[in-house]
Amino acid sequence: MTLSYTRAGSGWVAAIGPIRLYLDDRNGAVHPAQAAVADAMPASLPALGATAAAYLDLFVDRRRACGGDAAWWLDEVEFRDHPASDPLVYALHFTLAGDEGGFWTVDMRVGVDGHRPIRFERRQG
Repeated sequence: MTLSYTRAGSGWVAAIGPIRLYLDDRNGAVHPAQAAVADAMPASLPALGATAAAYLDLFVDRRRACGGDAAWWLDEVEFRDHPASDPLVYALHFTLAGDEGGFWTVDMRVGVDGHRPIRFERRQG
């Protein structure tokens, strides 16, 4: 499935349901390698989100973070164009009900063996 991309500032944005995907620009068009990965995401996004959420659970105690047992909520996907980003890297940004003020982010690397979580961080909003 090819997503519909719209210019957004210096990059591009698409959506899969309520989840926005942010991609880089390459010479006035959507970054082709990022678009190839994004276009394959509609069928795999639930599984990718579950993989990233399980990765966060390895490091984050949700009860301490939000005072309850809230589920991770996937808000957006951001492709990151690093000079040496081969294989491609993108970030899944999550929120957690009761834990206000930022995103929990999982960087995913696209490789021949699939998409794998490689790093997480907490971004204050």
